[in-house]
Amino acid sequence: MNFPIIDVSKQSIAQFTRESSKAQAMRSVAWYRVVRPALVLCMWVLAAVYFRWCLANASPEELSLDAFMPGITGIAAVAAAMIIWTFGRQMDAMNTNRARRMPVSDDVSYDATREIAVGNAGRCLVAYHDDDGTISHVVSMPEFERQAA
Repeated sequence: MNFPIIDVSKQSIAQFTRESSKAQAMRSVAWYRVVRPALVLCMWVLAAVYFRWCLANASPEELSLDAFMPGITGIAAVAAAMIIWTFGRQMDAMNTNRARRMPVSDDVSYDATREIAVGNAGRCLVAYHDDDGTISHVVSMPEFERQAA
């Protein structure tokens, strides 16, 4: 499967069956919908149990505010960087004068590009790049397969 995990986990059994046998499809659905989320949940529970054990067995010096300050400072620095990054991205998105990352080419209209992006093709798109590395045009996977054949 050549799709990102977040896309694969949303697929139905019928979509998995198109690419593999029924047994393999059932195993894939079980892994992405049951086993993998259960493993993640177990890891969080084990981390919480370990953290509680560490706090229960810590000495008074280890539980002082001075012992926690380096960790608190690090967490605060990461949180501040994420907040500044979020505000910067929102301000950049509101800027109407900035150049768009996906220019519409002459042979593919804006409406056709939008139809490909949100239509039946879903997330299966092929992007063509020019020599400068910018996207020249985008086609759906069925169109790409017709062109390649």
